[in-house]
This record gives sequence, structure tokens and C-alpha cells, in this order.
Amino acid sequence: MTNQLSSMFSLPTLQPDPPVSQGTDAYRRRIQKLPRKTQQVFLLSRLDRLPYPAIAQLLELDLDSVERKMVRLLEQCQTQSPAPSDAVARALRWYVHLQSPQATASQRIEFRHWLDADPVHLDAFQEAERLWCKLQEPAAVMGATGWHRRKRRVHIGWLLLTAFLCSLLVTAEAFT
Repeated sequence: MTNQLSSMFSLPTLQPDPPVSQGTDAYRRRIQKLPRKTQQVFLLSRLDRLPYPAIAQLLELDLDSVERKMVRLLEQCQTQSPAPSDAVARALRWYVHLQSPQATASQRIEFRHWLDADPVHLDAFQEAERLWCKLQEPAAVMGATGWHRRKRRVHIGWLLLTAFLCSLLVTAEAFT
């Protein structure tokens, strides 16, 4: 009888989280140094695969701001040197901008010319693509709880503060 009861009421065992590699942890720490909105833009793009206009609408930002936040994040994660070279910085900006609906046909042609102008440019752009792929695992670790899909509820704090002040006024009037 106890075997039947114990199997009926057995609780699921929690599986330990798989170990995170040092590289993943290093990228996660770099990303967490950035502002919350920048992290949200990245996670919405990387995990939820939302296009930039949808991210902009969800977070109430303009498209240029979404692009700037993505570029800033990629620059933060770039490991070659503390300050990326001009070609790497430009490749990161191109990589982000080409994913945007704001990228026009003439800009795509300009990108091709930039890419063909120097083999260093092609290497830098390929490095940007590799970096983007490397950031999948840190994104999965950071976004596991889904926090990035929620807006901050700043207005609740103001509401509580207003209620507190109103109660003080009512209390003060009662004593006068």
C-alpha cells in the first residue's frame, strides 16, 4: 500500500541546470553591464526573433534607437580589443543595419562596395556574424525567465506614492 501511495504522490525532481561554459558566462556578464532596455532589445531580437519595428513598438522606442542599442551590445561583446578597430566597428553597424527594414537598396549596394573594397572588411563582417552566433547561448541563459518581454511598472510606484501622500493629507485634516 505504501508503494502505491508513494508513487502516486511523488514529486517531480528538479534537474540541475546544465553547466554554463566560461565563454557563455563571460558574454552574459558583459551584456548584464548594459542598461536594461539594451538587454531587452537584444533578447527580443535574439530569442524571440522579433523584427526591429516590433521591438521598437513594444518598448516604445524609435527604430534608430533599437539599432544603436544593438550596435552598442555587439561592441560590448567584441573581444578582440577594448576598442574595436574601425573596420570591426563599421562591420558591426552594417550587420545590425542590414537586419533593419530601414536598410534601402542603395545602402545595400554601398555595403557591397565597402565589403569588396578591402579583405579586412570581409573578415570583420564575418567576425560580426560569428559573434552574433556565439551570443545565442548567453541569450538563452539570460532570457530563461522571460523578464525581457515585460515592461517596467514604474507607474505602480507613483501610484503608491500618491496614495501615501493622499492618506497623509486626510490624516492631517482629521487632526486640524
